[in-house]
Amino acid sequence: MKSIIKTASLYLILIVLSLISFGSIPKQSADEIIKNGNIFYLSHTVVFQIKTPTEKPSLNKINSVLDSFNSLSTKKIFSQIKEDKTNKLSRIYISKYTKDNDPFIVAKKLMETGQVDWAEPKFVYRTAFVPNDPDYSTFQYSLPLIHAPEAWDISKGDTSIVIGIIDTGVDWDHPDLADNIKINYNEIPNNGIDDDNNGYIDDVRGWDFGGLIGNPDNNPMEDNPDHGTNVAGIASAVSDNNFGVASIGFKSKILPVKTSQDNRRDAFGNPFVVFGFEGIQYAAENGAKVINTSWGGGGFSILGQEIIDFAISKGALVVAAAGNDGSSETFYPASYKGVLSVAATDKFDSKASFSNYGENIDVSAPGEGIYSTWQNDTFATLSGTSMSSPLAAGLAALVMARFPSYTPLQIAEQIRVNSDDIDSLNAQFKNLIGKGRINAFKALNNINSVSVRADNFSFFDFAPGGNNNGLLEPGETVSLSINLTNYLNPTNNLSVTLQTESQFVVISSGNFNAGSIATLSAVNNSATPFTFNLDPNTPPNTKIKFKLVYSDGTYTDFQLFSVIANPTFFTQTGNDIAITITSKGNLGFNDFPNNLQGDGFVYKNASNLLFEGALLMGTSSTKIVDAARAISTQDKDFITELPFAISIPGTASDIQGLTIFNDNGANSNKIGLRIKQQSYTFVNEPFKNFIVFRYSITNTSAVIVNNLYAGLFFDWDLIDGSGDGDVAKYDSVGNFGYVYNTTTGPDTWVAVAYLASSGFGFWAIKNDGGDGGFSIFDRDGFSKTEKWQALSSGIGKAQAGPADISEVTSGGPFSIQPNETIDVGFAIAAGNNLDELRAAITNAKIKYNNILTDVKLENPSLPIDFSLSQNYPNPFNPSTNINFSIPKESFVNLKIFDVLGKEVAILVNERLNAGNYNYNFNANGLPSGIYFYRLTVGSFVSTKKMILLR
Repeated sequence: MKSIIKTASLYLILIVLSLISFGSIPKQSADEIIKNGNIFYLSHTVVFQIKTPTEKPSLNKINSVLDSFNSLSTKKIFSQIKEDKTNKLSRIYISKYTKDNDPFIVAKKLMETGQVDWAEPKFVYRTAFVPNDPDYSTFQYSLPLIHAPEAWDISKGDTSIVIGIIDTGVDWDHPDLADNIKINYNEIPNNGIDDDNNGYIDDVRGWDFGGLIGNPDNNPMEDNPDHGTNVAGIASAVSDNNFGVASIGFKSKILPVKTSQDNRRDAFGNPFVVFGFEGIQYAAENGAKVINTSWGGGGFSILGQEIIDFAISKGALVVAAAGNDGSSETFYPASYKGVLSVAATDKFDSKASFSNYGENIDVSAPGEGIYSTWQNDTFATLSGTSMSSPLAAGLAALVMARFPSYTPLQIAEQIRVNSDDIDSLNAQFKNLIGKGRINAFKALNNINSVSVRADNFSFFDFAPGGNNNGLLEPGETVSLSINLTNYLNPTNNLSVTLQTESQFVVISSGNFNAGSIATLSAVNNSATPFTFNLDPNTPPNTKIKFKLVYSDGTYTDFQLFSVIANPTFFTQTGNDIAITITSKGNLGFNDFPNNLQGDGFVYKNASNLLFEGALLMGTSSTKIVDAARAISTQDKDFITELPFAISIPGTASDIQGLTIFNDNGANSNKIGLRIKQQSYTFVNEPFKNFIVFRYSITNTSAVIVNNLYAGLFFDWDLIDGSGDGDVAKYDSVGNFGYVYNTTTGPDTWVAVAYLASSGFGFWAIKNDGGDGGFSIFDRDGFSKTEKWQALSSGIGKAQAGPADISEVTSGGPFSIQPNETIDVGFAIAAGNNLDELRAAITNAKIKYNNILTDVKLENPSLPIDFSLSQNYPNPFNPSTNINFSIPKESFVNLKIFDVLGKEVAILVNERLNAGNYNYNFNANGLPSGIYFYRLTVGSFVSTKKMILLR
């Protein structure tokens, strides 16, 4: 492959899918749409941004990765933008490749080169309209409803304000649109010359990025009656011309930007909008001050956010449809920071049944039965948030003309805070359809508007109320600091209150007096943060929803946000190895393939060496339960029973992790297993360079489980980049698999061992399958059949690489009677050479055998872990019981503290034998309030909250 600086041209593909409904998607040339939940993206395509500064010779790692996936072409997306180290868009590329590798995988490999800021699939989106419905054909009810006539008495807009319609094209010679189409007078029509040097030849009325079959041209005419002409007319059809319809934008101009190609349509005939992000960039560069995007979908895209940021930097406000899924899920571009997100209402100010809602919505606007221009000089009625968005965009153009000095975000806030509150008509969606339904008159008339917004929400679990690990865990006291920006007129005495309806949160300090904030100035509450307490019984991965309430004289406002509490994954560390462990059978990361939740596998505080790790189990090629990748996502066969938690010290090691899960997620394919996974870390030499995993597997079915194999899958990347140069091999001396790098990469070697005396299994994988083995990057990904082959073949494939590799280390076969439990052990080790790995695995076997021996000798009547239970009753008055357990004789300290951390009582301060204990605490003489009790036994510390309520 050629250097990415020299390769042939290729335009960015952004596909927009219809919201009417979604069925199977026919194959479109060499590319297909991949569906992953509510996220859609283009196959064989990856987008990335190279770091700056960059020199051509330094891009070899990127080229190597792209080469490994058979890259067809790589090209700057925004080739019109000159090279500029400060301009992010000039460093964004799109690459097409031929191998059947999921774009998430390719993007992750690019990230690992260290030469890109980000890499991601090319996410695709859907248009936001629903079919025509004659029941909603009331003639232009929307304009009087939003008080447009009164607004026009103040301003009818200005021809200098241009609205970019990024859509399926515009019937620009429509008699009710033609006079409002922006003409580029710096371009001489049809002379074949780029007269204005903007990178587009003869773009007199905008640009068509797709043409009929993918060839761009200078005519943004809508090819068929699809979508864009209706949207354009809502925003700014010619008004007061004794013909057709009026529009909110009135005098505002329209810049048509066609981003579809006529031959790319779904099974229902709806057009794919193919070049949406290029369209936004073009509009922002060519004079648009308002940009309407009546399309979107799931999946956050870094490229999308950077395009929005670019548009804002050019003085353009992006307005977007909130989506038509009737859902509260995030929908992009509407949910990007800096976008005015618009939900849909009907003529009675009720939320339209199809409209999305949620904390990311800014305003609502009529979207049912909207009558507007249509292709071939006609008119039609459509419904959807596609219709609501241009109504708000047209209003934004009027506000810009009225307040010419305002920034794009100030325009958005002027519209938002002057909306009409319609929550009383939408009780089920209170606060979830934005500040209200837009009111054009108030947005233009109110020159004293105030609008404060918070961002940079920072949560801290400082001691004594927390353990300062950055996670919001049950029983902790959490501090919250925020930044506040005032976008409009100065505040005088602004008060901000934190509220929540969550049953798992008690807010202990929820008020902040921000006082006076000047226009476009910011303050924060870091000196006096909000604080709240998480209930000890907060379930795993609980989404806590918060509300900020703003008040300053006549100004009242609110803002919604949320955070995840009690996450079910942690990084176990304490010696030379750190690895993230989840509650669902995955190792390294909790959110494959994004790999943002976790630290992977780290040796001696260096960089991460792991892309993916997972448990595999099976009895045949049709009975596999696992958490490893399938195609683009991981199999989810394991269901959490007990979320992962760490004890310090553990009963058998210095640091010990525990989680329990079953295979019920496999549904009819389940084997009937319950797995108790324990992880053991030792802090002293010579046991510092490994971690031991013990899987206690119980047969929960009514029949014998025969021929069971268990193993761990790891996709290692010891060197930044594609992993090229890594070798996976089996060591017949120590009976373990290991990986090392043959290039000038890191000196770290890693090993995975099955900790038994027989039944070893190992399968080395060249990820692209180029060595005669199977591929985990092909169309069927890592299939169940391939997983079974890797698990059950003994030493089936003893080497792979040098290349991008993976490996499976396994043990078996096992037979388990109903209700019987067996133990299967593995160790993961690291070192600088094979001899160090052999020593580490030998030591790991010693420790594992000691663990099993200790378990057999345990007194079943004694506890096996240090633990502190929740007090009962709680709340209490005046006394409550506190239970705790210690597995061995220890010096025990149990104290009570008030909410300020002041010690108020000592219940225990003595050496106790192993056992279970109950102590009664009487709070006579203490005031009502929140208290904390803390158990300290050696290095084991546990704190819980209780409430005295008189």
